[in-house]
Amino acid sequence: MVRKARQLARINITSFAIWLFAVPWTAFALFWTAMAAAGSQAFTSGGGWGWASLVFPQFGLTFIVVGFGMLSAPFLPLHFAPRTLFAVTDQRLIKFSLGRTLKAENVPAERLGKISRTERRDGSGSLKIETRIGVDSDGDSTVETFDIGDVENILNREDAIHDMAERARRPAD
Repeated sequence: MVRKARQLARINITSFAIWLFAVPWTAFALFWTAMAAAGSQAFTSGGGWGWASLVFPQFGLTFIVVGFGMLSAPFLPLHFAPRTLFAVTDQRLIKFSLGRTLKAENVPAERLGKISRTERRDGSGSLKIETRIGVDSDGDSTVETFDIGDVENILNREDAIHDMAERARRPAD
């Protein structure tokens, strides 16, 4: 039996916190690029370096692109969420992501650990499932997780995962 859910396309209000940094960053990058273009134009018209009018403003373009990227971050789920599908089978969890290529991540039932659920009033929510706990080369503990984000009826999804994990733990008859 396979149970599936599509990720919901919604904007997370808390992701607008990045705007506290992104707005001044982008404004300064635009200002700096404009001043660099104006300054280099004045410099070259006075007999200075001809290449300066092209090079100096281009340094600011990277910062402008990064600024617009930060400003668009809260809206990215609207683009990527409809392209994400989660599935719970009898033996594993699967996440399909469609971008330029189809990406599939899966976790066998034997590797499932602690499950943390975040639920909204409408019944939608997300799950964070620990899949491996280990120790790195420094002796620090590491935890790998499998995230199921923003799907409808999250409680039923969690129950399906618990059922799958229970079936995997039972000895074969």
